[in-house]
Amino acid sequence: MRIAPLRRGTGAAAAVALACATTLTGVGTAQAVTHQGQDRHEAVDVRLTEHGIEAPDAAEGGIVHLRISTDNPGGRQLQVFRPHQGVSVDKVLADLAKAVNENPAIAKVGITAFNKDAEALGGGFATPKVPVDVTEPISDGTVYLLDFSAFLADPAHPVLRSLELCDGDPDKGLAPFPKGIVLQEKGPRFRVEDVNRADAPILVHNTTDEIHEMLIRPVKPGTTDADIQAYFDALAHGQQPPSPFTGPPSGLGAISADHTAIVQAKNLPAGRYVLLCFIPDDENGIPHAFLGMHKVVQLS
Repeated sequence: MRIAPLRRGTGAAAAVALACATTLTGVGTAQAVTHQGQDRHEAVDVRLTEHGIEAPDAAEGGIVHLRISTDNPGGRQLQVFRPHQGVSVDKVLADLAKAVNENPAIAKVGITAFNKDAEALGGGFATPKVPVDVTEPISDGTVYLLDFSAFLADPAHPVLRSLELCDGDPDKGLAPFPKGIVLQEKGPRFRVEDVNRADAPILVHNTTDEIHEMLIRPVKPGTTDADIQAYFDALAHGQQPPSPFTGPPSGLGAISADHTAIVQAKNLPAGRYVLLCFIPDDENGIPHAFLGMHKVVQLS
């Protein structure tokens, strides 16, 4: 296999990302495989429709490349998870139902239990015009694909299917290391480096002990992080401020602590976007975006 050195800057974000690059590149030093390596990996096509989830029953584990699409005009979000040993799927879904409750006290209990009972393995939000590719290391075994959009609408009737991962080969389908980096940090905050291309892959690494996601949502030209925070502050005080958003989100689903994934929003138009995390905080149950976990970026 041809291996090329990874050339990055010396910033703090790059240093942390280089350390976690080993997981996705499968090499012991800060190196990345060529794109030919990724081309050899068979993608797992997951399509979210109003009739359910279309996906294979089984796929290769190791480095898993999900291609997420939908025919829903408003978009749909896929969440992948794996219960910890001895925990039932029903228990995890009950945790998640509490985590999405609008009452912060209930959401706190739910997200804390979910974090203890399961491993959040990403996924993504896709629209008909912007499918999403997510590449991440997932070991062999059963994982679950959840239509998270349907779950938000009706937690009592989850749209769910299992995916059996097997025969994972760490030397096959290794992901090329992208230019853009996003670190999910305590605060909670996003730290961003070289995220400036609309349809380019982005490496996302969760450096915290909480669960985080990274939605990518278009905003009005000139929107700043101060504008985004003012919007959420107004909502928190019961006001109805004008929305800064101009379309549905794309991006990466929830990942657990110390997890890494590469996300690529395909055909994403150039423009101004904000990175968002709406996972409830495990101390107060307030969505992280309201606490400052948002970052405006200009993508060309």
